[in-house]
Amino acid sequence: MKIICYSIKHLKPVEQNKLQRELYGFKDISNKGKYVYRREGLLNGSNHQKIYFTGILVDNKILKELIKILRKHKAKIHVNSFSSKKSQ
Repeated sequence: MKIICYSIKHLKPVEQNKLQRELYGFKDISNKGKYVYRREGLLNGSNHQKIYFTGILVDNKILKELIKILRKHKAKIHVNSFSSKKSQ
């Protein structure tokens, strides 16, 4: 597992919202509320844990895709390894 920390405070709010929608998905409401669709994001259905506002603990399976999305949106990224094993 890896810890991804990212910063998006230098981005405009519209760009920040686009990134959050791509990562976590959103509810799409069409025809004045008649139809409601759940649009899935990258992290839906994956093994991840959100750490505070801009930190994510993710599996190595989706790490490359997550970094690709963060780079596309020009987020500042920092990646750390995480081990849940106790050191003796």
